[in-house]
Amino acid sequence: MNISNSKLTAGGDSAVLTKAQAAEYLQATPRYIERLVKAGRLRACKPSGKLVRILRRDLDAFLQSGATMAP
Repeated sequence: MNISNSKLTAGGDSAVLTKAQAAEYLQATPRYIERLVKAGRLRACKPSGKLVRILRRDLDAFLQSGATMAP
């Protein structure tokens, strides 16, 4: 799935990303994003069921916190 960088940068820091887009932004897998959310290391909004939305500013805060991207 190719997502153009323009979609990831549109809207500034308040851009709302899907789990797949967040994974691409972190260069990780969607499953890793799920694990971060479940562990409470990454904030996410779950409007219904398995639908997950993540603010890009929360991804940036996660990265700036010195979090490691261990497999």
